[in-house]
Amino acid sequence: MQDVQKMKYLPSFGRKRARGLSDTQKNNLVHLYETYGIAIPEEKIFPKTLFNIPFEEIFVEVGFGHGEHLIQNALLNPKIGFIGCEPFENGVAATLKEIQGNNLQNVRIYKGDARLVLEMLQKNTIDRVYVLFPDPWHKKRHHKRRILSAEFIDNLRKNQVKELVVATDCKEYMESVLENLEQLKIPAPGNIETLSQKPNWFLITRYEQKALAKGEKCYYLKVELTVL
Repeated sequence: MQDVQKMKYLPSFGRKRARGLSDTQKNNLVHLYETYGIAIPEEKIFPKTLFNIPFEEIFVEVGFGHGEHLIQNALLNPKIGFIGCEPFENGVAATLKEIQGNNLQNVRIYKGDARLVLEMLQKNTIDRVYVLFPDPWHKKRHHKRRILSAEFIDNLRKNQVKELVVATDCKEYMESVLENLEQLKIPAPGNIETLSQKPNWFLITRYEQKALAKGEKCYYLKVELTVL
C-alpha cells in the first residue's frame, strides 16, 4: 500500500540519507522505531490512538530535520501529543535516540512523506501543523515540489486542521505562501515585513540558527485555517 501511495506525490524533499548510517543509527531505526514509530494505516484513524495515554491536542511537524524543535516542543508541552514526519534517515535516527533519552511518551515518528500520514488522519483531529524551514526549491522549474502549495494548504483546511505554523529563511517562498493563502481566501496575520519579526513563541531550530548566523532574515507565520 505504501508504494502505491508514494506515487501520488511529487517529492518535496531531497536526499533521504547524508552518509552511511552507523550500527547504532541502524539499530535506532529498527528497534526504537518499533516503540516510537508509526506505520501508514489501511483506514483513516484518530491520531490519539497512536499514543498510550490520552492527549487533548495533537500537533504534527512536517519535516523535523534532526528533531530539535520537535523535542523542545514535546518537553515543554507534555500534555500535547506530537507526530513528527521526516524522510531523512539520519535525522530520524538522532530524534529517536532523543525521544528515548528523554523518556518522551508524547511523540510518535513517521519516517517518510508527511502527506501520507495527514491524509490518513480523521478530520478535525489535528490542532496544529508545523512546516519549518522546508526545502525552498529555489529554481522556478522546481517550485512544483514545494510542500507549501495551495493544494497542500487547502487539504489541511478540508481536513479541518485548526492552525498552520510556517518558518523559512527564503523571502520569496514566504511570499508564495501568502499568495496561496490569498488565493484560498484565508486571512494572513501580516505582510512579508511584519512576518520577519521573530515571535516570542517560536522555538529555535538548527536551520534558523544557520540562517541568522549568515545575516539572513527569517520569516514566521501562524495562521488559523478556516473550515469549509
